[in-house]
Amino acid sequence: MNILVTQGKSGLAAALASRLSAEHAVKLTDVDIGDGVTQCDLGHDSATDDVVSGIDAIIHIGYNAVDSGDPTELLDYHTRGTYNLLTAAAEAGVSRCIYLSTLRLLQDYEENLTVTEKWRSLPPSEDPLLLSCHLGEIVCKEFARDGLIDVVTLRLGFPLVCGDRQAAVDSGESAAVALDDVLTAVERSLSADIARWQDVHIQSPVPQQRYLMHAAGELLQFPSASGTEGGA
Repeated sequence: MNILVTQGKSGLAAALASRLSAEHAVKLTDVDIGDGVTQCDLGHDSATDDVVSGIDAIIHIGYNAVDSGDPTELLDYHTRGTYNLLTAAAEAGVSRCIYLSTLRLLQDYEENLTVTEKWRSLPPSEDPLLLSCHLGEIVCKEFARDGLIDVVTLRLGFPLVCGDRQAAVDSGESAAVALDDVLTAVERSLSADIARWQDVHIQSPVPQQRYLMHAAGELLQFPSASGTEGGA
């Protein structure tokens, strides 16, 4: 497949490109120019049309915990920019978008609750990173509902721990996700038989894992640890 990854200068984009390039052609794009990164600010223009030309699937990074950009610019990027990206993608015949969101959108629920993919997100209005990510989810969902492109929203656990599943276990965090598990989930999302729009929780199976992952198991064959349960 020909795959486009946004926020191409981020560490997560680099890790995705490294994993996926073994079997796919990967293009990185970002609002700023960088080595091996195609510059595109996701405007409603030919630059966005060009960046999606020939692409089969898009991995759109909707949450970057280290992003310290201006709140207005963040909101614009994740709303107007996402709209422009998916408009161009739909017109170019791109079949699937994987939107990388975060389970932090559900962190305000008490930890003793077993939160599934059907629970409503609770983005704090004072956090522009989470609010912009939440709004990006909504934009993606509307495109999927209109039948313009299939969307898999992967809400990733936190913190994101470099390494394998054992590193997530060693973190002691009930919502942790290992980078290896993120990369596996994204790989499987590229070819999974999904509904037009699908929310999926992705965290590593750790003791007393905080979030349930029914969709991950059913759609991605993403494994859970034996003897662990959602909630505390």
